Amino acid sequence: MTTTKQVSNTRVLISKIPEGTAPNKSHFRTVNTIEEVPQLEDGAIYVKNSILSLDPYIRYDFPEGTEETAVVGFGIAKVIKSKNPAFPMGSTFFGPVRWETYSVLDQAQLGESVNLDNGLDKDVPLSVYNGVLGLSGFTVWDSLNRIGDLKAGETIYISSAAGTLGQLAGQLARRKGLRVIGSAGSDEKVAFLKNELGFDAAFNYKTQDRRIALADAAGPQGVDVYYDLIFDDTIDIVLDLLNPHGRILSIGVLALHQGQELAAPKNLVNILLKQLRYEGYMVYEYFDQWEAFWKEVKPLVKSGEIKYAETVVKSGLDIVPETYVRLLQGEFKGKVSVQIGDI
Repeated sequence: MTTTKQVSNTRVLISKIPEGTAPNKSHFRTVNTIEEVPQLEDGAIYVKNSILSLDPYIRYDFPEGTEETAVVGFGIAKVIKSKNPAFPMGSTFFGPVRWETYSVLDQAQLGESVNLDNGLDKDVPLSVYNGVLGLSGFTVWDSLNRIGDLKAGETIYISSAAGTLGQLAGQLARRKGLRVIGSAGSDEKVAFLKNELGFDAAFNYKTQDRRIALADAAGPQGVDVYYDLIFDDTIDIVLDLLNPHGRILSIGVLALHQGQELAAPKNLVNILLKQLRYEGYMVYEYFDQWEAFWKEVKPLVKSGEIKYAETVVKSGLDIVPETYVRLLQGEFKGKVSVQIGDI
């Protein structure tokens, strides 16, 4: 008689959040179940999650008629069962996983995944592959290269600049010869941007008038590129301050994740009058460039030329919702991950 192996799986569920409401701990629930180790279809893998990436967004789909579902984000895991040659048993996986102990991913879900063993550097902490060398870093690198059209001597302004994306965007832009301005939500973060990351100017958007602070930081040179990670009414200010032929790269919607209203600028006519380019970027179409990203950025991270800040919380899954809410409230600097197990 064959006995099917069972495992204890802890999982975080999320309830539907009313529009305009920021997530709080009451929207999440942690459940424990005993499950059978699945029989995999061709192309699928079964992983044990180790380090979950906490990002401002979380992806969730509610099947028709349901009010609660599993949370899906990205993370690092160990492949413990595989029917996919690209991710053999024992390999280190990075990709979309649920906030749970064990996850099953079918062939269709692996298009946004990477076998870290193909480029893992033991001198770099594994958690960094959730941040500056992971999806966040790739998003910045590819968006700047693909739609930024950066030119030496220009000025770029980066909102939410002390976060994972903003940190790297500023450093990569400086390496291309741009003057970099950033904004962040505390004086400590502003000091970090200027003193540690080498930003040319930075200001506290919570305590300073954003229009005056940005205009003063830009000076007579003005602003050529806005790297927008928030999508709030800062866009009104930037549209007035951008130079002719300036560019706006719309990358994130932190305002939405915090329960704020999204931008509805009244001065969009500046796009015409100044011949501006306003373009959005979503990373999921471009994973074929991952090796090129690693080839350029990984040596810079390893050597310390690219600096980063991260917070790794080592705990069980029950701490993930609280940590996520604190992330949205701006309590952390840089990348935030929760390590729920060893790799």
